[in-house]
Amino acid sequence: MSRRAEEWRRGAEPRQYRTRPIPAAGRGRHAHRPPGRGGSAISGVSGALAAGSLVLALVLVGVQFWATGEGQQGPGLPAVIAQLITSLVALAVQSVADRHRGMTGGLATLVVFVLVLGSLWFWWWA
Repeated sequence: MSRRAEEWRRGAEPRQYRTRPIPAAGRGRHAHRPPGRGGSAISGVSGALAAGSLVLALVLVGVQFWATGEGQQGPGLPAVIAQLITSLVALAVQSVADRHRGMTGGLATLVVFVLVLGSLWFWWWA
């Protein structure tokens, strides 16, 4: 058996270089800080609200098409368009909240809550 076949069978040995690994934690602006438990829970709830808002908007689009096909009024075009736009904006702001920590992420999470809950209050409960 050739030496090459022997290396393939048992796996090639790793080469040794004289380098040191670059530490990732605590270096510069790209240092990764894991979120606290409270921050990740609130961010998760706001993400669920944003995703649920999109699901609601898609259901409203389907109901509007179905109602129009049946000759009925349905939820109404302004409600459908407003819910769709609000959900897309909430998802965009949620992506900012997922990427940033600190003040920017907290404000983005707050904006998601205000958008989704305000939309639900205005179009469904008021």
